[in-house]
Amino acid sequence: MAISLRNLSVNYSLQQGTAHALRGVSLDIEKGQMHGLVGESGSGKSTVAFALMGLLANNANVTSGTATIEGKSFDLTKRNATADLRGRGMAMIFQDPMLSLNPVFTIGTQLCEVLRRRTPGSDRKTQGAMAEDALAKVRLSNPGRRMNQYPHELSGGMRQRVVIAMALLSEPALLIADEPTTALDVTVEAQIMREIIGLRDRIGCAVLLITHSLGLVTEYCDAISVLYAGEKLESGTVRQVQRQPGHPYTRMLFDCEVPIDRERHADASQNRFTVIAGDLPDPRRRPPGCIFNARCDVSFEDCAVVSPGDYPVRNDDSHSARCLRLATP
Repeated sequence: MAISLRNLSVNYSLQQGTAHALRGVSLDIEKGQMHGLVGESGSGKSTVAFALMGLLANNANVTSGTATIEGKSFDLTKRNATADLRGRGMAMIFQDPMLSLNPVFTIGTQLCEVLRRRTPGSDRKTQGAMAEDALAKVRLSNPGRRMNQYPHELSGGMRQRVVIAMALLSEPALLIADEPTTALDVTVEAQIMREIIGLRDRIGCAVLLITHSLGLVTEYCDAISVLYAGEKLESGTVRQVQRQPGHPYTRMLFDCEVPIDRERHADASQNRFTVIAGDLPDPRRRPPGCIFNARCDVSFEDCAVVSPGDYPVRNDDSHSARCLRLATP
């Protein structure tokens, strides 16, 4: 197992009280595997990424959690526990690549900085050649010219390729991609996902893909975990979860996906889309029983008072969901 995350719990201190962003989240990602982490906005997906990277806000408190990365264990309750891995053992692609790129330095300078951190003994000429080669490998046009340009001179898709090249140069054991295609059109989205897949195949890293899009997950990922209000409600291979969702929330998320070939009315006002009624619970006050009970369409009396454990789906221990209906024969 390349990456193992265990019992991650994170709170945020707010003026209105303590918000419980994550509660006991665990994940396993095999080397060379892409693992999709899905859920609505506010479910805690990015908090998982920031906790792993040691990039949580100052008002965040990791109350429990350990990460094992290539055999080394890290106590995430200690601030900056994984700081030494950033740019070496771990890399991250943000939704907005400008969060990763410094606007006042050229692309070449920033790529060479990654190499100076990973291989401090290499000379500038070697670093420049390696950086330019990385840009060519992610199929950025005119890589020599791009080395001398600044981030604002590139399009969003080109900037995202630069960030992928940075990850390629750092050769991480874990690559975290946090909504890497949200701001891109569908054509560029497909290109960026192909580059991420290519990076994974070249260096054999584990990839954690954080996304709202189940379409991306089912097309590119090997495994999936579903978060809701800071809790993991289901996990398994993509094939298992897609064929037989074990949790009502997962099923409802799939129902909300709009197939590209769905027939549409000429009058846009006549088009109807499936939505999940209700809102996420207040993170400062966890409701009793199942966290999803208030929005579930198949809940029963016990769901309001009993907090479910993780139960196997169809007696398959590799596919589990947190639903009381699985606990009853």
